[in-house]
Amino acid sequence: TEVSNTEMSLPLLCLFYLLLVITNGCTDVTGGHPVLPHSWPFMALTQKDHLTVCGGALLANKWVLTAFFILHQASIAEKEQQIFKVLCYLPNPQFNRSSKENDIMLLKLNDTANLNKYVQLLPLPDSGEDIKPGRKCKVAGWGVTSSGKPPPCLQETIVTIIDRRSCKIKYKKHMKITSNMLSAGGKNIFAKKDACEGDSGGPLICASRYSGIVCFGKGCGKRKMPGVYTRLTEKYLA
Repeated sequence: TEVSNTEMSLPLLCLFYLLLVITNGCTDVTGGHPVLPHSWPFMALTQKDHLTVCGGALLANKWVLTAFFILHQASIAEKEQQIFKVLCYLPNPQFNRSSKENDIMLLKLNDTANLNKYVQLLPLPDSGEDIKPGRKCKVAGWGVTSSGKPPPCLQETIVTIIDRRSCKIKYKKHMKITSNMLSAGGKNIFAKKDACEGDSGGPLICASRYSGIVCFGKGCGKRKMPGVYTRLTEKYLA
């Protein structure tokens, strides 16, 4: 799904377009690989002035769940994609730009997505389960890869959930890690598996369950600095 840019004439009228993309395979997220064609049919790509803002997931025919935005070069177009304007954006009113606490936002589309074999919904979980350390999860996005450049198409990788206490220690000098966050990275010391710049807002999938949203990190793929995700808690689900 692609979201495009329009003039802001009302307080809640967005500056973005949404692109529901089809995720055909192509080449290397950090430590990742191209996704299988149509294997992430709920992925949304938000764009402004032909630049990719961030990723997201299609929750309902007119709603996308994402995070706050950053910009990088756009990916290649796909013939099966569906393009919408964003009618309004609804960030969590308690979002803190400095601490990244409550980094979660809804986008309302100006029209209804046509659900088919290429574009599908990613349902919210029934509960805000805290994912246990050691659980392997998948993350995908159009962000910077291990080459240092954004890819022409969607990439995915497998990350492992890190104990929150360990993550707090690693981020002690940089950011406060709270119970509203999950940390994940490559388990192998040589495996640089991580989300990176441009992947923000994309979904973290654990055991086929929507569990988190790409939020922030200190660098990309650093063994001692795992990526941090907004956890889909009971509060956010409500």
